[in-house]
Amino acid sequence: MNSDGDLGAMEKNRNWIILVLFIAAITIRCMMLMMPHSGEGKPPMYGDYEAQRHWMEITNNLPVLDWYKNTADNDLQYWGLDYPPLTAFHSYICGAVGKLCVPEMVELHASRGIETYNTKVFMKLTVLLSDLFVYLPGAYYAVSGVAFSYKHTAVFVDALTLLWLHPCLLLIDHGHFQYNSVSIGLALFAVGAMARHRYLLASVFFTSSFLFKQIALYYAPAFFFGILALCMRDGFFVGVPNVLMTGLVVVGTVAVIFYPWLATLPATDDVGQVLHRMFPFSRGLFEDKVANFWCSVSVAVKFQRIFDLSVMLKVATGCTVVSLLPACLCNFRARYGSGTFVASVVASACSFFLFSFHVHEKSILFPIVMSALVPVAMPKENRQEAAKVVIILTFISLFSMYPLVVKDNLHVLYTSLMLATAAACELTCQSEAWLQLWRGIICVVVACHFIHAAFEPPERLPDLWTMMFTISSFCCFAAATIALTVAQLKCAFDLKYNPKWE
Repeated sequence: MNSDGDLGAMEKNRNWIILVLFIAAITIRCMMLMMPHSGEGKPPMYGDYEAQRHWMEITNNLPVLDWYKNTADNDLQYWGLDYPPLTAFHSYICGAVGKLCVPEMVELHASRGIETYNTKVFMKLTVLLSDLFVYLPGAYYAVSGVAFSYKHTAVFVDALTLLWLHPCLLLIDHGHFQYNSVSIGLALFAVGAMARHRYLLASVFFTSSFLFKQIALYYAPAFFFGILALCMRDGFFVGVPNVLMTGLVVVGTVAVIFYPWLATLPATDDVGQVLHRMFPFSRGLFEDKVANFWCSVSVAVKFQRIFDLSVMLKVATGCTVVSLLPACLCNFRARYGSGTFVASVVASACSFFLFSFHVHEKSILFPIVMSALVPVAMPKENRQEAAKVVIILTFISLFSMYPLVVKDNLHVLYTSLMLATAAACELTCQSEAWLQLWRGIICVVVACHFIHAAFEPPERLPDLWTMMFTISSFCCFAAATIALTVAQLKCAFDLKYNPKWE
Protein backbone atom coordinates (compact mmCIF):
# COMPACT_ATOMS: atom_id res chain seq x y z
CA MET A 1 0.00 0.00 0.00
CA ASN A 2 1.05 3.59 -0.48
CA SER A 3 3.04 5.50 2.13
CA ASP A 4 2.15 8.99 3.25
CA GLY A 5 5.33 10.31 1.61
CA ASP A 6 3.85 9.67 -1.82
CA LEU A 7 0.58 11.44 -1.10
CA GLY A 8 1.46 14.88 -2.49
CA ALA A 9 2.33 13.59 -5.93
CA MET A 10 -0.72 11.34 -5.96
CA GLU A 11 -3.02 14.24 -5.06
CA LYS A 12 -1.82 16.22 -8.09
CA ASN A 13 -2.28 13.26 -10.46
CA ARG A 14 -5.42 11.69 -8.98
CA ASN A 15 -7.50 11.74 -12.17
CA TRP A 16 -4.61 10.43 -14.29
CA ILE A 17 -3.99 7.60 -11.83
CA ILE A 18 -7.65 6.59 -11.94
CA LEU A 19 -7.63 6.70 -15.75
CA VAL A 20 -4.54 4.46 -15.88
CA LEU A 21 -6.19 2.05 -13.44
CA PHE A 22 -9.32 1.95 -15.59
CA ILE A 23 -7.33 1.25 -18.76
CA ALA A 24 -5.37 -1.48 -16.94
CA ALA A 25 -8.61 -3.08 -15.69
CA ILE A 26 -10.10 -3.19 -19.20
CA THR A 27 -6.84 -4.34 -20.82
CA ILE A 28 -6.37 -7.23 -18.42
CA ARG A 29 -9.93 -8.36 -19.03
CA CYS A 30 -9.40 -8.21 -22.79
CA MET A 31 -6.28 -10.37 -22.42
CA MET A 32 -8.43 -13.06 -20.78
CA LEU A 33 -10.92 -13.41 -23.64
CA MET A 34 -9.49 -16.72 -24.86
CA MET A 35 -8.73 -18.27 -21.48
CA PRO A 36 -10.24 -21.72 -20.82
CA HIS A 37 -13.67 -21.78 -19.21
CA SER A 38 -15.63 -24.18 -17.03
CA GLY A 39 -16.63 -27.44 -18.70
CA GLU A 40 -14.78 -26.69 -21.94
CA GLY A 41 -14.88 -29.80 -24.15
CA LYS A 42 -16.58 -31.85 -21.42
CA PRO A 43 -19.98 -33.10 -22.61
CA PRO A 44 -22.76 -33.77 -21.84
CA MET A 45 -23.24 -31.06 -19.19
CA TYR A 46 -20.13 -28.95 -19.87
CA GLY A 47 -20.07 -26.30 -17.09
CA ASP A 48 -21.16 -22.87 -15.86
CA TYR A 49 -20.17 -21.33 -19.20
CA GLU A 50 -22.73 -23.55 -20.94
CA ALA A 51 -25.28 -22.79 -18.20
CA GLN A 52 -25.03 -19.05 -18.86
CA ARG A 53 -25.24 -19.57 -22.63
CA HIS A 54 -28.16 -21.94 -22.25
CA TRP A 55 -30.07 -19.33 -20.23
CA MET A 56 -29.62 -16.91 -23.14
CA GLU A 57 -31.03 -19.60 -25.43
CA ILE A 58 -34.03 -20.27 -23.17
CA THR A 59 -34.94 -16.64 -22.46
CA ASN A 60 -34.79 -15.71 -26.16
CA ASN A 61 -36.90 -18.61 -27.42
CA LEU A 62 -39.50 -19.33 -24.74
CA PRO A 63 -42.29 -17.26 -23.13
CA VAL A 64 -41.32 -15.57 -19.86
CA LEU A 65 -43.59 -17.81 -17.78
CA ASP A 66 -41.79 -20.93 -19.10
CA TRP A 67 -38.29 -19.78 -18.14
CA TYR A 68 -38.42 -21.52 -14.75
CA LYS A 69 -40.76 -24.39 -15.66
CA ASN A 70 -39.96 -27.88 -16.86
CA THR A 71 -41.48 -28.14 -20.36
CA ALA A 72 -40.83 -30.00 -23.58
CA ASP A 73 -38.50 -27.19 -24.67
CA ASN A 74 -37.01 -26.46 -21.25
CA ASP A 75 -35.44 -29.45 -19.53
CA LEU A 76 -34.63 -28.22 -16.02
CA GLN A 77 -32.21 -31.12 -15.60
CA TYR A 78 -30.02 -29.49 -18.24
CA TRP A 79 -28.89 -26.28 -16.55
CA GLY A 80 -32.38 -25.15 -15.66
CA LEU A 81 -32.55 -21.48 -14.73
CA ASP A 82 -32.08 -21.26 -10.95
CA TYR A 83 -31.02 -17.64 -10.46
CA PRO A 84 -33.44 -14.75 -9.75
CA PRO A 85 -35.36 -12.86 -12.46
CA LEU A 86 -32.81 -10.07 -12.90
CA THR A 87 -30.29 -12.68 -14.06
CA ALA A 88 -32.93 -13.99 -16.48
CA PHE A 89 -33.45 -10.50 -17.91
CA HIS A 90 -29.68 -10.02 -18.18
CA SER A 91 -29.49 -13.34 -20.06
CA TYR A 92 -32.29 -12.20 -22.33
CA ILE A 93 -30.49 -8.95 -23.21
CA CYS A 94 -27.18 -10.72 -23.82
CA GLY A 95 -28.93 -13.40 -25.87
CA ALA A 96 -30.83 -10.83 -27.94
CA VAL A 97 -27.55 -9.14 -28.87
CA GLY A 98 -26.02 -12.58 -29.45
CA LYS A 99 -28.86 -13.46 -31.84
CA LEU A 100 -27.79 -10.51 -33.98
CA CYS A 101 -24.04 -11.17 -33.78
CA VAL A 102 -23.75 -14.97 -33.45
CA PRO A 103 -27.26 -16.33 -34.12
CA GLU A 104 -26.23 -19.98 -33.89
CA MET A 105 -25.34 -19.60 -30.20
CA VAL A 106 -28.99 -19.16 -29.14
CA GLU A 107 -30.76 -21.59 -31.50
CA LEU A 108 -33.20 -23.61 -29.45
CA HIS A 109 -31.84 -27.14 -28.77
CA ALA A 110 -29.35 -27.00 -31.68
CA SER A 111 -26.98 -24.72 -29.77
CA ARG A 112 -26.36 -27.08 -26.85
CA GLY A 113 -22.67 -27.36 -26.08
CA ILE A 114 -21.64 -24.91 -28.80
CA GLU A 115 -18.02 -23.79 -28.31
CA THR A 116 -17.11 -21.98 -31.52
CA TYR A 117 -14.53 -19.18 -31.54
CA ASN A 118 -17.16 -16.50 -32.20
CA THR A 119 -19.41 -17.80 -29.44
CA LYS A 120 -16.58 -17.83 -26.93
CA VAL A 121 -15.46 -14.29 -27.78
CA PHE A 122 -19.02 -13.01 -27.56
CA MET A 123 -19.67 -14.71 -24.21
CA LYS A 124 -16.45 -13.37 -22.70
CA LEU A 125 -17.27 -9.88 -24.01
CA THR A 126 -20.62 -9.97 -22.20
CA VAL A 127 -18.74 -10.41 -18.90
CA LEU A 128 -16.36 -7.58 -19.78
CA LEU A 129 -19.24 -5.25 -20.68
CA SER A 130 -21.11 -6.22 -17.50
CA ASP A 131 -18.02 -5.19 -15.56
CA LEU A 132 -17.75 -1.96 -17.53
CA PHE A 133 -21.35 -0.86 -16.98
CA VAL A 134 -22.02 -2.22 -13.47
CA TYR A 135 -19.05 -3.47 -11.46
CA LEU A 136 -16.37 -0.87 -12.22
CA PRO A 137 -18.63 2.16 -11.62
CA GLY A 138 -20.14 0.42 -8.57
CA ALA A 139 -16.68 -0.01 -7.06
CA TYR A 140 -15.84 3.63 -7.75
CA TYR A 141 -19.11 4.81 -6.19
CA ALA A 142 -18.57 2.69 -3.07
CA VAL A 143 -14.96 3.73 -2.51
CA SER A 144 -15.67 7.41 -3.10
CA GLY A 145 -18.54 7.21 -0.60
CA VAL A 146 -16.73 5.30 2.13
CA ALA A 147 -13.52 7.32 1.66
CA PHE A 148 -15.35 10.66 1.51
CA SER A 149 -13.94 11.82 4.87
CA TYR A 150 -10.35 11.07 3.85
CA LYS A 151 -8.10 13.83 2.55
CA HIS A 152 -5.67 11.63 0.67
CA THR A 153 -5.83 10.07 -2.76
CA ALA A 154 -3.67 7.11 -1.70
CA VAL A 155 -6.39 5.54 0.44
CA PHE A 156 -8.87 5.90 -2.42
CA VAL A 157 -6.47 4.51 -5.05
CA ASP A 158 -5.43 1.50 -2.97
CA ALA A 159 -9.02 0.34 -2.48
CA LEU A 160 -10.01 1.06 -6.07
CA THR A 161 -6.97 -0.83 -7.40
CA LEU A 162 -7.85 -3.98 -5.48
CA LEU A 163 -11.52 -3.81 -6.45
CA TRP A 164 -10.98 -3.11 -10.15
CA LEU A 165 -8.19 -5.71 -10.47
CA HIS A 166 -9.51 -8.20 -7.94
CA PRO A 167 -7.82 -11.53 -8.71
CA CYS A 168 -10.61 -13.69 -7.33
CA LEU A 169 -13.22 -11.98 -9.47
CA LEU A 170 -10.98 -12.22 -12.54
CA LEU A 171 -10.48 -15.95 -11.92
CA ILE A 172 -14.16 -16.80 -11.48
CA ASP A 173 -15.97 -14.40 -13.81
CA HIS A 174 -13.44 -14.15 -16.64
CA GLY A 175 -11.88 -17.59 -16.26
CA HIS A 176 -14.39 -20.06 -14.84
CA PHE A 177 -17.18 -17.88 -16.32
CA GLN A 178 -19.97 -16.27 -14.34
CA TYR A 179 -21.52 -12.84 -13.82
CA ASN A 180 -20.87 -12.37 -10.09
CA SER A 181 -19.58 -8.88 -10.84
CA VAL A 182 -23.09 -7.66 -11.63
CA SER A 183 -24.53 -8.70 -8.28
CA ILE A 184 -21.47 -7.49 -6.36
CA GLY A 185 -21.40 -4.26 -8.40
CA LEU A 186 -25.01 -3.52 -7.48
CA ALA A 187 -24.20 -4.26 -3.83
CA LEU A 188 -21.23 -1.86 -4.03
CA PHE A 189 -23.57 0.82 -5.38
CA ALA A 190 -25.75 0.12 -2.33
CA VAL A 191 -22.77 0.51 0.02
CA GLY A 192 -21.87 3.80 -1.64
CA ALA A 193 -25.44 5.02 -1.19
CA MET A 194 -25.39 4.00 2.48
CA ALA A 195 -22.14 5.92 2.99
CA ARG A 196 -23.98 8.99 1.68
CA HIS A 197 -27.03 8.22 3.93
CA ARG A 198 -29.22 7.65 0.85
CA TYR A 199 -30.91 4.60 2.31
CA LEU A 200 -33.82 4.54 -0.16
CA LEU A 201 -31.42 4.39 -3.09
CA ALA A 202 -29.39 1.77 -1.20
CA SER A 203 -32.58 -0.30 -0.80
CA VAL A 204 -33.16 -0.28 -4.56
CA PHE A 205 -29.58 -1.27 -5.34
CA PHE A 206 -29.36 -4.00 -2.70
CA THR A 207 -32.72 -5.52 -3.65
CA SER A 208 -31.57 -5.54 -7.27
CA SER A 209 -28.31 -7.21 -6.24
CA PHE A 210 -30.22 -9.94 -4.41
CA LEU A 211 -32.62 -10.39 -7.32
CA PHE A 212 -29.69 -10.84 -9.67
CA LYS A 213 -27.97 -13.48 -7.57
CA GLN A 214 -29.41 -14.87 -4.35
CA ILE A 215 -25.98 -15.20 -2.74
CA ALA A 216 -26.24 -11.44 -2.13
CA LEU A 217 -28.36 -12.62 0.80
CA TYR A 218 -24.96 -12.76 2.52
CA TYR A 219 -25.14 -8.96 2.82
CA ALA A 220 -28.83 -8.76 3.83
CA PRO A 221 -28.51 -8.63 7.65
CA ALA A 222 -26.00 -5.79 7.49
CA PHE A 223 -28.23 -3.80 5.13
CA PHE A 224 -31.27 -4.50 7.28
CA PHE A 225 -29.67 -3.22 10.48
CA GLY A 226 -27.74 -0.46 8.72
CA ILE A 227 -30.81 0.95 6.97
CA LEU A 228 -32.91 0.59 10.14
CA ALA A 229 -30.26 2.51 12.11
CA LEU A 230 -30.23 5.32 9.53
CA CYS A 231 -34.02 5.51 9.49
CA MET A 232 -34.25 5.75 13.28
CA ARG A 233 -31.36 8.13 13.91
CA ASP A 234 -33.68 11.15 14.24
CA GLY A 235 -36.03 9.51 16.73
CA PHE A 236 -38.99 7.17 16.79
CA PHE A 237 -41.65 9.45 15.27
CA VAL A 238 -39.43 10.39 12.34
CA GLY A 239 -37.96 6.91 12.06
CA VAL A 240 -41.19 4.92 11.69
CA PRO A 241 -42.31 6.73 8.49
CA ASN A 242 -38.76 6.31 7.14
CA VAL A 243 -38.93 2.57 7.81
CA LEU A 244 -42.34 2.32 6.13
CA MET A 245 -41.09 4.25 3.11
CA THR A 246 -38.06 1.96 2.87
CA GLY A 247 -40.34 -1.07 3.00
CA LEU A 248 -42.46 0.34 0.19
CA VAL A 249 -39.35 0.96 -1.92
CA VAL A 250 -38.17 -2.63 -1.40
CA VAL A 251 -41.61 -4.07 -2.19
CA GLY A 252 -41.89 -1.82 -5.23
CA THR A 253 -38.49 -2.92 -6.53
CA VAL A 254 -39.43 -6.58 -6.09
CA ALA A 255 -42.79 -6.00 -7.79
CA VAL A 256 -41.19 -4.35 -10.82
CA ILE A 257 -38.65 -7.16 -11.28
CA PHE A 258 -41.24 -9.92 -10.67
CA TYR A 259 -43.93 -8.20 -12.74
CA PRO A 260 -44.18 -10.83 -15.54
CA TRP A 261 -44.96 -13.50 -12.94
CA LEU A 262 -47.10 -11.30 -10.70
CA ALA A 263 -49.22 -10.22 -13.67
CA THR A 264 -50.64 -13.72 -14.07
CA LEU A 265 -53.74 -14.68 -12.09
CA PRO A 266 -53.38 -16.42 -9.78
CA ALA A 267 -49.71 -15.53 -9.42
CA THR A 268 -48.88 -17.88 -6.55
CA ASP A 269 -47.92 -20.88 -8.70
CA ASP A 270 -45.66 -18.96 -11.07
CA VAL A 271 -43.95 -16.93 -8.34
CA GLY A 272 -43.68 -20.04 -6.20
CA GLN A 273 -41.89 -21.88 -9.02
CA VAL A 274 -39.36 -19.04 -9.37
CA LEU A 275 -38.70 -19.08 -5.61
CA HIS A 276 -38.42 -22.87 -5.63
CA ARG A 277 -35.75 -22.66 -8.31
CA MET A 278 -33.93 -19.88 -6.45
CA PHE A 279 -33.68 -21.80 -3.17
CA PRO A 280 -33.03 -25.49 -3.90
CA PHE A 281 -32.58 -26.65 -0.29
CA SER A 282 -32.47 -30.28 -1.36
CA ARG A 283 -28.97 -29.88 -2.84
CA GLY A 284 -27.21 -30.40 0.48
CA LEU A 285 -25.19 -28.70 3.19
CA PHE A 286 -22.30 -27.71 0.92
CA GLU A 287 -21.17 -28.19 -2.67
CA ASP A 288 -17.81 -29.70 -3.68
CA LYS A 289 -14.92 -28.89 -1.32
CA VAL A 290 -15.54 -25.46 0.16
CA ALA A 291 -13.41 -23.77 2.85
CA ASN A 292 -16.22 -23.37 5.38
CA PHE A 293 -16.97 -24.95 8.75
CA TRP A 294 -19.26 -27.77 7.63
CA CYS A 295 -16.99 -29.05 4.89
CA SER A 296 -13.86 -28.76 7.05
CA VAL A 297 -15.28 -30.69 10.01
CA SER A 298 -16.76 -33.34 7.68
CA VAL A 299 -13.36 -35.03 7.83
CA ALA A 300 -14.26 -36.05 11.39
CA VAL A 301 -18.04 -35.61 11.62
CA LYS A 302 -20.47 -36.15 8.72
CA PHE A 303 -23.30 -33.92 9.92
CA GLN A 304 -25.24 -34.38 6.69
CA ARG A 305 -25.37 -38.13 7.31
CA ILE A 306 -26.29 -37.87 10.99
CA PHE A 307 -29.10 -35.33 10.68
CA ASP A 308 -31.86 -34.67 8.17
CA LEU A 309 -31.37 -31.75 5.79
CA SER A 310 -34.23 -29.90 7.47
CA VAL A 311 -32.43 -30.11 10.81
CA MET A 312 -29.10 -29.03 9.34
CA LEU A 313 -30.82 -26.09 7.63
CA LYS A 314 -31.98 -24.83 11.03
CA VAL A 315 -28.63 -25.49 12.70
CA ALA A 316 -26.69 -23.76 9.91
CA THR A 317 -29.07 -20.79 10.03
CA GLY A 318 -28.70 -20.53 13.80
CA CYS A 319 -24.89 -20.64 13.64
CA THR A 320 -24.87 -17.99 10.90
CA VAL A 321 -27.12 -15.62 12.87
CA VAL A 322 -25.07 -16.01 16.06
CA SER A 323 -21.88 -15.27 14.13
CA LEU A 324 -23.09 -12.16 12.32
CA LEU A 325 -25.30 -10.47 14.93
CA PRO A 326 -22.58 -8.85 17.10
CA ALA A 327 -21.03 -6.95 14.19
CA CYS A 328 -24.37 -6.03 12.61
CA LEU A 329 -25.92 -4.71 15.83
CA CYS A 330 -23.05 -2.22 16.12
CA ASN A 331 -24.85 -0.17 13.45
CA PHE A 332 -27.09 1.14 16.24
CA ARG A 333 -24.25 2.75 18.17
CA ALA A 334 -24.30 6.52 18.60
CA ARG A 335 -21.06 6.96 16.64
CA TYR A 336 -22.23 4.84 13.74
CA GLY A 337 -20.37 5.71 10.54
CA SER A 338 -19.82 4.26 7.07
CA GLY A 339 -16.89 2.25 8.48
CA THR A 340 -19.19 0.58 11.00
CA PHE A 341 -21.54 -0.38 8.19
CA VAL A 342 -18.76 -1.70 5.91
CA ALA A 343 -17.42 -3.87 8.74
CA SER A 344 -20.90 -5.29 9.35
CA VAL A 345 -21.36 -6.08 5.64
CA VAL A 346 -18.07 -8.00 5.50
CA ALA A 347 -18.71 -9.78 8.82
CA SER A 348 -22.19 -10.80 7.67
CA ALA A 349 -20.87 -12.17 4.36
CA CYS A 350 -18.06 -14.05 6.12
CA SER A 351 -20.53 -15.59 8.58
CA PHE A 352 -22.75 -16.80 5.76
CA PHE A 353 -19.79 -18.29 3.92
CA LEU A 354 -18.49 -20.07 7.03
CA PHE A 355 -21.74 -21.41 8.48
CA SER A 356 -24.74 -21.13 6.16
CA PHE A 357 -26.52 -23.89 4.24
CA HIS A 358 -25.45 -24.96 0.74
CA VAL A 359 -22.24 -22.99 0.21
CA HIS A 360 -19.88 -23.58 -2.73
CA GLU A 361 -16.27 -22.50 -3.20
CA LYS A 362 -17.11 -19.56 -5.48
CA SER A 363 -19.17 -17.96 -2.69
CA ILE A 364 -15.96 -16.61 -1.12
CA LEU A 365 -16.17 -13.86 -3.74
CA PHE A 366 -18.91 -12.07 -1.83
CA PRO A 367 -17.02 -11.51 1.44
CA ILE A 368 -13.54 -11.14 -0.04
CA VAL A 369 -14.37 -8.55 -2.71
CA MET A 370 -16.31 -6.42 -0.22
CA SER A 371 -13.41 -6.65 2.25
CA ALA A 372 -11.38 -4.38 -0.05
CA LEU A 373 -13.36 -1.51 1.50
CA VAL A 374 -12.25 -2.32 5.06
CA PRO A 375 -8.90 -0.44 5.02
CA VAL A 376 -10.69 2.64 3.68
CA ALA A 377 -13.06 2.41 6.63
CA MET A 378 -10.31 2.25 9.25
CA PRO A 379 -8.69 5.11 11.22
CA LYS A 380 -5.27 6.19 10.00
CA GLU A 381 -3.34 4.32 12.68
CA ASN A 382 -5.00 0.97 11.87
CA ARG A 383 -5.29 1.36 8.12
CA GLN A 384 -1.99 -0.28 7.16
CA GLU A 385 -2.66 -3.30 9.37
CA ALA A 386 -6.10 -3.75 7.82
CA ALA A 387 -4.59 -3.51 4.33
CA LYS A 388 -2.14 -6.31 5.14
CA VAL A 389 -4.93 -8.57 6.38
CA VAL A 390 -7.11 -7.91 3.31
CA ILE A 391 -4.39 -8.59 0.71
CA ILE A 392 -3.28 -11.78 2.51
CA LEU A 393 -6.89 -12.98 2.70
CA THR A 394 -7.25 -12.26 -1.01
CA PHE A 395 -4.27 -14.55 -1.64
CA ILE A 396 -5.76 -17.25 0.60
CA SER A 397 -9.13 -16.93 -1.18
CA LEU A 398 -7.43 -17.66 -4.49
CA PHE A 399 -5.67 -20.61 -2.87
CA SER A 400 -8.98 -21.96 -1.50
CA MET A 401 -10.39 -22.20 -5.03
CA TYR A 402 -7.57 -24.38 -6.37
CA PRO A 403 -9.81 -27.51 -6.58
CA LEU A 404 -12.03 -25.55 -8.98
CA VAL A 405 -8.94 -24.48 -10.95
CA VAL A 406 -7.96 -28.13 -11.43
CA LYS A 407 -11.46 -29.02 -12.60
CA ASP A 408 -11.55 -26.16 -15.14
CA ASN A 409 -7.90 -26.37 -16.28
CA LEU A 410 -7.24 -22.76 -15.29
CA HIS A 411 -3.69 -23.36 -14.07
CA VAL A 412 -2.05 -20.64 -16.17
CA LEU A 413 -4.51 -17.96 -15.07
CA TYR A 414 -4.42 -19.17 -11.46
CA THR A 415 -0.62 -19.15 -11.34
CA SER A 416 -0.43 -15.66 -12.85
CA LEU A 417 -2.95 -14.27 -10.37
CA MET A 418 -1.30 -16.03 -7.42
CA LEU A 419 2.12 -14.63 -8.32
CA ALA A 420 0.75 -11.11 -8.75
CA THR A 421 -1.12 -11.28 -5.44
CA ALA A 422 1.91 -12.78 -3.69
CA ALA A 423 4.03 -9.87 -4.96
CA ALA A 424 1.48 -7.43 -3.54
CA CYS A 425 1.57 -9.25 -0.21
CA GLU A 426 5.37 -9.16 -0.16
CA LEU A 427 5.40 -5.41 -0.77
CA THR A 428 2.67 -4.75 1.79
CA CYS A 429 4.04 -6.91 4.64
CA GLN A 430 7.20 -4.94 5.41
CA SER A 431 7.46 -5.30 9.20
CA GLU A 432 9.27 -8.30 10.67
CA ALA A 433 6.22 -9.79 12.37
CA TRP A 434 4.07 -9.56 9.25
CA LEU A 435 6.85 -10.93 7.06
CA GLN A 436 7.17 -13.98 9.31
CA LEU A 437 3.41 -14.60 9.14
CA TRP A 438 3.41 -14.12 5.37
CA ARG A 439 6.39 -16.43 4.82
CA GLY A 440 4.69 -19.06 6.98
CA ILE A 441 1.57 -18.86 4.82
CA ILE A 442 3.68 -19.16 1.67
CA CYS A 443 5.34 -22.32 3.04
CA VAL A 444 1.94 -23.92 3.68
CA VAL A 445 0.65 -22.92 0.22
CA VAL A 446 3.73 -24.24 -1.58
CA ALA A 447 3.64 -27.48 0.43
CA CYS A 448 -0.02 -28.10 -0.38
CA HIS A 449 0.54 -27.54 -4.10
CA PHE A 450 3.62 -29.78 -4.11
CA ILE A 451 1.86 -32.64 -2.31
CA HIS A 452 -1.18 -32.32 -4.58
CA ALA A 453 0.98 -32.46 -7.72
CA ALA A 454 3.61 -35.01 -6.68
CA PHE A 455 1.70 -37.68 -4.76
CA GLU A 456 -1.46 -39.69 -5.20
CA PRO A 457 -3.84 -39.51 -2.21
CA PRO A 458 -4.56 -42.71 -0.27
CA GLU A 459 -7.19 -44.90 -1.91
CA ARG A 460 -9.38 -44.78 1.19
CA LEU A 461 -9.11 -40.98 1.35
CA PRO A 462 -9.24 -39.74 -2.27
CA ASP A 463 -10.09 -36.17 -1.22
CA LEU A 464 -7.34 -35.84 1.39
CA TRP A 465 -5.13 -33.48 -0.62
CA THR A 466 -8.09 -31.33 -1.58
CA MET A 467 -9.11 -31.09 2.06
CA MET A 468 -5.67 -29.67 2.86
CA PHE A 469 -6.60 -26.62 0.82
CA THR A 470 -10.05 -26.47 2.37
CA ILE A 471 -9.14 -26.81 6.05
CA SER A 472 -6.12 -24.50 5.99
CA SER A 473 -8.15 -21.81 4.19
CA PHE A 474 -11.07 -22.20 6.59
CA CYS A 475 -8.78 -21.60 9.59
CA CYS A 476 -7.62 -18.31 8.05
CA PHE A 477 -11.15 -17.18 7.16
CA ALA A 478 -12.46 -18.04 10.63
CA ALA A 479 -9.61 -16.17 12.34
CA ALA A 480 -10.20 -13.11 10.13
CA THR A 481 -13.95 -13.13 10.87
CA ILE A 482 -13.30 -13.28 14.61
CA ALA A 483 -10.73 -10.47 14.37
CA LEU A 484 -13.11 -8.29 12.35
CA THR A 485 -15.96 -8.85 14.82
CA VAL A 486 -13.72 -8.04 17.80
CA ALA A 487 -12.49 -4.86 16.07
CA GLN A 488 -16.09 -3.86 15.40
CA LEU A 489 -17.07 -4.46 19.03
CA LYS A 490 -14.09 -2.35 20.15
CA CYS A 491 -15.40 0.58 18.06
CA ALA A 492 -12.47 0.44 15.63
CA PHE A 493 -14.68 1.60 12.76
CA ASP A 494 -16.88 4.12 14.57
CA LEU A 495 -17.12 7.75 13.50
CA LYS A 496 -14.66 10.02 15.34
CA TYR A 497 -13.08 6.99 16.95
CA ASN A 498 -9.64 8.55 16.81
CA PRO A 499 -8.41 12.13 16.45
CA LYS A 500 -5.88 10.85 13.92
CA TRP A 501 -8.69 9.79 11.56
CA GLU A 502 -7.88 11.43 8.24
